[in-house]
Amino acid sequence: MVSPTKQPAAVRRRRILELMNEGDYLRPADIAAVMSVSGETIRRDLMALERSGALKRIHGGAMAPARVIDTEPDRANRSMEFPQEKEEIGAAVAALVADDDTVFLDVGTTVEAAARALPSTFHGIVITNSLIVGSILGDRPSIELYVLGGRIRAGEMTTYGPDALAQIRSFNANWAFLGAGGVDATAGLTDYSTEDVATKQLMIEKAAKTYILAVGDKLGRIAVRQVCDLDSVSGVITDRKADPVQVSVLRKAGVDVVLGTTRN
Repeated sequence: MVSPTKQPAAVRRRRILELMNEGDYLRPADIAAVMSVSGETIRRDLMALERSGALKRIHGGAMAPARVIDTEPDRANRSMEFPQEKEEIGAAVAALVADDDTVFLDVGTTVEAAARALPSTFHGIVITNSLIVGSILGDRPSIELYVLGGRIRAGEMTTYGPDALAQIRSFNANWAFLGAGGVDATAGLTDYSTEDVATKQLMIEKAAKTYILAVGDKLGRIAVRQVCDLDSVSGVITDRKADPVQVSVLRKAGVDVVLGTTRN
């Protein structure tokens, strides 16, 4: 019988993947203790498994690699999903924003929930490329609302292109609240539409603080288009049901993760 300290590397690495299937997130010290080997041995194993694509090393440990998703879910389905979680995120946004702030809101059903959550006392400026956000806020005369012009993205009711970007450049905002296709500690903020990427990037540039709005289902997910690394934004707002492992991974990567709250 082979002792744990003399197990071939292939055997150890299969066991590491079995442990990952049991708990998703692995700390090298815990693996070393289970397998009775040195931490340095486990670090070499994790490096080899990462090179093969079997796992992803992160700050303080390793986890299963996120799967890249290249097809955006249908908007009709997205609008029906996670209503409570989106309401929590919207309430967290409302708690951050001062009544006279200038705010970028981009696109997505979670951003729409944030628009609905802006308190009745809010009398600042909102700039958005979402026609739906515009319709949500359009009957509130206390808000100075700008809906960006440009080409319409079919099916999504959003605008994009040079006209929209030119208008964004004319503003300086206190906040940008952006939707996401995925949020991953390594891949950063990702999305599906090439057209939306430039808009998000410019809103980040023109805002003092930027928070990504993402239900827990988006954490650890990677969409096909790269927007930015997470050190380009102020943080992520997610819901209280978000996977604690995913929240921990982001926080260990230095990301400010704000959990949603209930409305007063």
